[in-house]
Amino acid sequence: GMYDRGKDLNWKNMRDMGYIAAMGKAGGGRNEVDPRFISLFSVFNMTFPDGESLFKIYNSILESHLQPFTKDLQDLSSTITNMTMELYSHIVKELPPTPSKFHYIFNLRDLSRVYSGLCLSMPDRFSKEEQFLRLWRNECNRVFSDRLINDEDKQLITKKLIA
Repeated sequence: GMYDRGKDLNWKNMRDMGYIAAMGKAGGGRNEVDPRFISLFSVFNMTFPDGESLFKIYNSILESHLQPFTKDLQDLSSTITNMTMELYSHIVKELPPTPSKFHYIFNLRDLSRVYSGLCLSMPDRFSKEEQFLRLWRNECNRVFSDRLINDEDKQLITKKLIA
C-alpha cells in the first residue's frame, strides 16, 4: 500500500497490481540490480537493432517525408541514411563517455532527433540537393556537435561530415 498525500495521510491498501519496469545494462553510471528483486519480474531482453534494421527504419521515415519533394531529393534518401548511420557509428566508437566527458552518451534518440529535424522541411523551401544536404549537416551538428566540449571532438565530427 501507500499513504494518501492528502491532509490525513491515510494508509491505502492496494491489491492485484502489476509493475512494469525498464532498465539498461549496468555500466555508464547504472548500477546492478539485486537478483532477488529481479526474480520478482518476468524479464525480457531486447537486443539493439542491427545496422540493416536501423537503415530500413530511418530510410522509410525519410522516404515517406520526401514524397512531395523533387525526384532529386527523393533519390537522396538512402544516401543520407547511409551517411547518418556511418556518422553515428563513428561517433559512438570515437567519442565514448569518460569521467571528464560523462555526457557523451549517444543513442537512437539522437538519430531520431536528426530525422525529426529533417522531417520539418517543406518542399517549397528545398528544391536543390545542396540545400537539403546543408540541412542534414546542420541537423547533425545540432544533435551531435553541440553536445561536445572541446574543439578536437568537434573537429572529429566536422571532418566526418565533410568526407
